[in-house]
Amino acid sequence: MFGLVFLLLLVSQATFSYSLFETQNPILLILGILQLILFFGAVIITMKSFRQSRTADYRKGFNAFGVMIATGVPTLGFFLFGLIYIITGFVFIEYLGFGIALSLFFAILVGIIWGRWNWKTHTIEIPFENLPADLDGLRIVQISDIHVGSFFNKYDKVEKAIQQINQLEADFVFFTGDLVNNIAEEMLGWEPVFSKIQAKEGKYSILGNHDYGDYVPWEKEETKNANLAKLIAIHKEIGFTPLLNESIELKPGFWLLGVENWGKPPFRQSGELEKTLGKVPLNSFKLLLSHDPSHFDEEVIKTGVDLTLSGHTHGMQFGIERFGIKWSPVSLRYKKWAGLYQTGKQFLYVNRGFGYLGFPGRVGIYPEITEIVLRRK
Repeated sequence: MFGLVFLLLLVSQATFSYSLFETQNPILLILGILQLILFFGAVIITMKSFRQSRTADYRKGFNAFGVMIATGVPTLGFFLFGLIYIITGFVFIEYLGFGIALSLFFAILVGIIWGRWNWKTHTIEIPFENLPADLDGLRIVQISDIHVGSFFNKYDKVEKAIQQINQLEADFVFFTGDLVNNIAEEMLGWEPVFSKIQAKEGKYSILGNHDYGDYVPWEKEETKNANLAKLIAIHKEIGFTPLLNESIELKPGFWLLGVENWGKPPFRQSGELEKTLGKVPLNSFKLLLSHDPSHFDEEVIKTGVDLTLSGHTHGMQFGIERFGIKWSPVSLRYKKWAGLYQTGKQFLYVNRGFGYLGFPGRVGIYPEITEIVLRRK
């Protein structure tokens, strides 16, 4: 999949460069040469930086990836117009393509400078027939996919988002996985910041696929396991109770379940839903924390779980949610990728993510804080 996308990017780049150089306009020639240097330079640095290595400093790789996206993706917007121009010779079509490419470039630039720090609070109310009457109006805040190693020590910006969380005065705060990109060390210095998250009655968390350290090399399995143990300890240090294929009765008749990561291959399947449901009464209200939304259709839908909270997709950090349009390239892989979904009496909410990964920006799909109000139908 990645190979096909990169091939398309190269073909688009060739079409874009040909059209720029063919104009013989000195300014466009200079811009074309500069764009080529930046794009291929960023590709080389990105590939070198993203080779498997164990580090807590992602700035070089992520910044290079940002330059690659900012200089490469706009050529995709030009591609079709460039082909039409090459075939027909209509100059208007060519300049229309240049305009679209320029618009994409500025949209990506805004996403890098501003979009990744533009936390949006999404508030929804969900009605349930079997919600205990005394829990009508229970207020939950969900955050997901913090990826703290991507914040590059921008403590002040993240603290504003945490203030935004605390203003919601939640009864419970649930975190649905991916605290780090790869290793527990990324959280060093961030503990006081995330300890400020407040909830009236408790904070609970689960692990995401990135939390296990699966994507970096380890000399010994014991070292990898120690890293995971340290990360779980950090969850507790910042005031969250991690649920590792466990369930807990938060209120009479209201059970919270938390499973380890369960995703379609190549993602790990450590979640044990059947075990987690083991001691939960059948007629109780059940809320499940499961990082990957694909778990909902594959396993959760076969159970009596009322509400599942997931994350994982980030909305691909790129898309559109305006004018009644909701689309992201990630929808090609995940049918349920952002927002609220319902199957029968069961609900799934997919959080768009608190942080970001790889591309240091968000274009059209902004970081999310979710406020969920439970209602009795």
